[in-house]
Amino acid sequence: MTPSDPPPGIAALEAWGLARCPLRDLRRLEPATARLSAAFTDARPEAFAAYLDDPDALTAYALVFAPQTYARARAALEGILARLPPFPDRPLRVLDLGCGLGSAALAARDLLPRADVTCVDWSEAALRAAAELLPGATTWRGDLRAYAPQGRFDLILASFAFNEAFPAPEEAVAALRRWAAALAEDAPAFVLLLEPADRAAAPRLHALRQALPELPVYAPCPHGGPCPLIPARDGVCHDVRRFRPGRPMTLLCRRLRRTVSDVRYALLALGRPGGPQADGFGDPEFLRMTGPMDKGKGVLACRACLGDGTSARLELPAAALPAARRHALLGRQRGDCAWLDGPTDRRRRVANGAIQRAADLRFTDEPPPAVDDLDGFAFSV
Repeated sequence: MTPSDPPPGIAALEAWGLARCPLRDLRRLEPATARLSAAFTDARPEAFAAYLDDPDALTAYALVFAPQTYARARAALEGILARLPPFPDRPLRVLDLGCGLGSAALAARDLLPRADVTCVDWSEAALRAAAELLPGATTWRGDLRAYAPQGRFDLILASFAFNEAFPAPEEAVAALRRWAAALAEDAPAFVLLLEPADRAAAPRLHALRQALPELPVYAPCPHGGPCPLIPARDGVCHDVRRFRPGRPMTLLCRRLRRTVSDVRYALLALGRPGGPQADGFGDPEFLRMTGPMDKGKGVLACRACLGDGTSARLELPAAALPAARRHALLGRQRGDCAWLDGPTDRRRRVANGAIQRAADLRFTDEPPPAVDDLDGFAFSV
């Protein structure tokens, strides 16, 4: 796979959609794409409940919306897996609740190739598509609120389905407790919820985290305290990832005068009671970017939540960094996690703790330094 190639899951979704509507016929899908785009709101109308029963809507969903769900799930999973111990060497069990076409399960299978997948959804059409896209998957048709997990799972996914299925807080807490009880005991197993990056979803996920203190937090927060973002005037806790749309999505979105350059999502990942903590959790030298990295006066800067529960402006001296490193840092996005890096005498909090300064960062997807490079450096690992 070259850097320009789409990930396997997105390639599979595009191939599945184009087998039902070739590129030359894409205009046929424009009305269905417009209806889906208009209907994906916080309060979906009851008449919208059977949207995947329409063949054109199902195909449009596969070409335009499912790849974005895949990208969100994959980005979230990559960030979490980088901070957890490795899974045991055995077939892993993945449960995708409210699966749709199985986009989130596709992301999990691409990252965990030996995964056995179970897909749950109310739509028979969606489950047929998921079975084709995920050969060997087990499917269960029905309301995810009525589904009782059978056995133990290493990963339970609910992608853009949980808040809709469990609007009452007490029902949501009870569901998460049931699902956490079905997590494997010999693995760093977790439940991952993905929701829209808006003012409604993010506070609900934060309230769930606070209501379940017995479950270790794997994302988004690097700490166990109250979220410093949500009370802020413009604060919504979410991640952002750049997204390169494929040709079918580009054509459909261009004709409808829409663009997709990034994907955004709120998330919550919780482990089983007594499960391991995520690497860096509670470490005052660990942080999660809560804004993009930008150029300031002599510095590269962004907002960040730190492992001690505070929010600060992070500043790195630009002149001391090689050009390639500056370029790499400017490519980092909201939601990326890292440790403060570089000499300890170059780290300090100033302006009453509102600014955190450091020489560099080491992100969770970057390798630890070689032993020969450790002189004068300190890493919290």
